[in-house]
Amino acid sequence: MIAACRVLVEIDERGSVTRAASALDVAQSVASRRILALENHLGSPLLERNARRAVLTPFGRDLVPSARRLVRLADELELDAERARLRPITIAVPESCTTRDLAVADAAGRAAGLRFEFVAASPVRRAELTRTLGVRVAVAAVPVDEAHWVARLGAAGRRPADRVLRLDGLRPRRGKGSGRDEDAGSRIRISPEDDLPHVRDTLTRAGYAAGLAPGQLPVDGSTTASLAGVLTDGDLLLCTEAEAGDLGLHWRPIAGLDIARGFALAGDSDHDVESVLQAIGEEIAGALGATTRGPATPREEAANA
Repeated sequence: MIAACRVLVEIDERGSVTRAASALDVAQSVASRRILALENHLGSPLLERNARRAVLTPFGRDLVPSARRLVRLADELELDAERARLRPITIAVPESCTTRDLAVADAAGRAAGLRFEFVAASPVRRAELTRTLGVRVAVAAVPVDEAHWVARLGAAGRRPADRVLRLDGLRPRRGKGSGRDEDAGSRIRISPEDDLPHVRDTLTRAGYAAGLAPGQLPVDGSTTASLAGVLTDGDLLLCTEAEAGDLGLHWRPIAGLDIARGFALAGDSDHDVESVLQAIGEEIAGALGATTRGPATPREEAANA
């Protein structure tokens, strides 16, 4: 109907079907069929046809104002649709994602015809933004068995180390020559990204089983505070290998402990979630320092060590 109304409006303005078809860049036969279809739909002729030319009937002239309004609204709808397509999809991501990694994801999205706007936030804030529709999509922190991506966690410090970290090596002991892992600091700091039950509690249970004191597993209010503790006191930071590299720290796995961050894409629209996964799923995994596999098993870990 909209296409036929465009023809009707052009006939009124230009005085013939031929000129209307030319203005719309369609064949004259196409324009004629559209008018005929509209006549059949409305139940009355729109054109007076004779050997020389076709002009609008009184019925057709009466419909021109409404047809013009319909065409104008259709044009506005198409313009709004184009604006909506150009509006970026907002994605809440972990604060550990680097500017370069997010730029790579953005570039991949543009190649796929999508634009993204990234909002760095803590896990709690990302969940809140998802609930309140503050963003269209969020990289949610979830247990590994619910995850799209998994990032293995270990301990990173300011000093290089060539062996896996043993938690019992951090256990406070009396006297000299205790054999404590002195190059590892005395605490493993937990940043907001890992202040979640499925990560924090796993490390805490393992630490207590190894004889660590509660104060040796502090939870910080920001990654900046955690990093300051590492640089000032020689502590360790629970993080991914990629994050350690970005922070200029030396990373190693924790012996006997499979612990990882799990991430899943969440949003109010399944279409948005699928679009993001298809367009930049691999790039998001890179920004997270993650893979689609779970953490290494103890046997794999021993083989790697």
